[in-house]
Amino acid sequence: MTARRLAASADLSTSRMQHLFSEAVGVPFRRYRAWARMRRAIDAVVQGANLTRAAHEAGFADQAHFANAFRKTFGAPASYSLSKIRRPTTSIRSG
Repeated sequence: MTARRLAASADLSTSRMQHLFSEAVGVPFRRYRAWARMRRAIDAVVQGANLTRAAHEAGFADQAHFANAFRKTFGAPASYSLSKIRRPTTSIRSG
């Protein structure tokens, strides 16, 4: 959700909503939204998505945009950092 849409839903100006959000949550709305997108993308990878699908599911324009944001946030490439965190698939054996 954009700051404008959130502000409109609360019947506030965008600047007032951003001020109140920062005051209540402790971080600016834009930073919170970036972290939420990053968490959604990482969770998608953990669930088995490739980086492109994870990027799109989290709202990034493409895999390159996600990879750049990941490197800027964590200082390491997403492809290397996330390559071993996928949850193993489980299978139920009958018998």
